[in-house]
Amino acid sequence: MDQFPPTITYCVSLPFMIVHGGEDIVIDPSVSKLLYETASSEDKTFKLYPGMWHALTSGEPPESIDLVFSDIDAWLDRRRAAGEGSSRSEMERKSRHDNKHR
Repeated sequence: MDQFPPTITYCVSLPFMIVHGGEDIVIDPSVSKLLYETASSEDKTFKLYPGMWHALTSGEPPESIDLVFSDIDAWLDRRRAAGEGSSRSEMERKSRHDNKHR
C-alpha cells in the first residue's frame, strides 16, 4: 500500500497515537507508519515496539504489556495536563473539526 485515499488522511486531524509491534505479521507496521506520515493532524505519535507482535496488550510478556500501557498513559497525561480544566475547549475543537469535515 503506497498511500491512503486523500479523504482518509485529510479527515485524521485530531490528536492520535499509533502503537504497533515491529514483528506484526497481521498488519505490516509500514501501514501504520504511512497513516502517521500522511494524516493531517499536527498532534500525532507513532510508537513502534521492536520484537513485539500484533496483540500488544494481551499477547506479549507482562513487562512488554506494561510498557505499552505506560506509553499510552503518558501520552494521555501530557494532553490532559496541557488542557487541564478545558473540556469546553476540547468540545469546541471537536465541533470545529466535525464542521470542517462534513
